[in-house]
Amino acid sequence: MNNPETAGREIFPEYATLPDMFADEVRGLSEAQIDRRYPEKSWGGWSIREQVSHTAWIPYLLFAGHWREILFPESAPPRADRLDTGGADRMLDPKRFHEMRDLLAVFREGCAMAWDLLEKETPGSMQEKILTRETPGDRTWASGESVRDYFEKLVLPAHGPGIRRDKENPDIFYQTLESAFRHFIWEAYVHLKTIQMYRRSFGLPPVSDVPEVGFIPFLTWE
Repeated sequence: MNNPETAGREIFPEYATLPDMFADEVRGLSEAQIDRRYPEKSWGGWSIREQVSHTAWIPYLLFAGHWREILFPESAPPRADRLDTGGADRMLDPKRFHEMRDLLAVFREGCAMAWDLLEKETPGSMQEKILTRETPGDRTWASGESVRDYFEKLVLPAHGPGIRRDKENPDIFYQTLESAFRHFIWEAYVHLKTIQMYRRSFGLPPVSDVPEVGFIPFLTWE
């Protein structure tokens, strides 16, 4: 068990390494490969470009969006304009961020924002900060996928006590900041492994070792 006063960066060192892992996996791929989709696969609905764009957007959704009032009570979050998807489904505005180098640059900036936040946190402080999230049962993403199913079938089982449902209102969930930092890392690993699935389909080996943790064991990788 972590010492409650351990520096947050020691708990989540992945924020300093994930950008390079993504850059290594996409280096040398052609535009056609980056934009290829496999809709018949459970992991192939989004292209590599969309996988990176989505992953780069998540830190802003979490820390500059959901957690804004708690983490930035007296100032605006850095580059909060990244939250504007331009109508895209859960990713950066494709009109502003299309080239892979630009997507990776935003991804690196988002991880740097989280890294700066972690400098001020400890396991104790991250467990004390709790966000109340409301997720109505009829809420869906643009793809038609149920947000509630995502919480019930993936998020709750993986996170354990880090996120819990209100005993009286099934629409309300409580999440610790520690869980939120971990959530992004697990999301990043899922999309990193997805990119590796694409690489294998191109006859290319994966570059990085992605640990089988978090959400990965709950998903299908046919």
